[in-house]
Amino acid sequence: MVAPPLVVHLPPRMATWLLTVGGVLLAAASSASLALLAFVAVGRLPLVASLGRWSDDLLAQRSPLSVALGGVAAVLVVAFAVRFTRVFVARARATRDSFRLAAELPRQGGELCVFETAARRAFAVPGKPGCIVVSSGMLQELDAAQRRALLAHERAHLQHRHHVHQTVAWLAAAVNPLIGANRAAVELACERWADEDASRVCPREVVAETLSRAAVGRPAELPGLALCAATTAVVARLDALRAPKRTATFWPLLTFAGAALSTAVAAVMSWRYTEGLFELAQEAYRAGRH
Repeated sequence: MVAPPLVVHLPPRMATWLLTVGGVLLAAASSASLALLAFVAVGRLPLVASLGRWSDDLLAQRSPLSVALGGVAAVLVVAFAVRFTRVFVARARATRDSFRLAAELPRQGGELCVFETAARRAFAVPGKPGCIVVSSGMLQELDAAQRRALLAHERAHLQHRHHVHQTVAWLAAAVNPLIGANRAAVELACERWADEDASRVCPREVVAETLSRAAVGRPAELPGLALCAATTAVVARLDALRAPKRTATFWPLLTFAGAALSTAVAAVMSWRYTEGLFELAQEAYRAGRH
């Protein structure tokens, strides 16, 4: 709920970092909470309680949770673990492909690779080093100032490692589907960050015009982790470029801090309560009340 307003009301660099860190925090807290629910339910099974040397009767008496709820939590933990693994493997393969592609692309000096086609294509390929790929059709469509803006935008993606922010957002959303909107918000924030970097090289109206020209035509399928200037929320980014430059404001930061703090406190309190519960169960087991 907080993610989309943060992208609109905060400078994109700050919004990107806050959303990335916030996504990790929410994913970790929700995963820990589900794991605690599942652990309490599994701990009430007589066999598990015997192996763990705690009283299953005390857990049943003191736990406010039903076994059914714990069972649902256990299923979700497994399901989200599978989702996380699939996303992790997919992003790892995409990273490998991007780095290979960046190493193999022929370059016309430095980081730039120009290929002959009338289609308008421009994207950044992360690697060591990364590469900016631009079609001849795109270069012919833009004037000198717009070319500088385009290259500055794509260069910003490589310099700030935006593919890492987006990968983290994908992994966080894999273990907590409720923050799926955060993933899209991070992608938009990264694009706005690159737009703002380009506006340091060229006037904002030039960057906006470049984006408008680059967005004409059918979006192309991108290889690996490539980041394209003209495929993500073009209208919203044009509005942002034509509006006054954003500065940090108090209320969005306060909202984010409150959400992050309440999430962390809730997770810590749940952990400490569960730890205390099992300590009591162990004492009851040792006292022979199992």
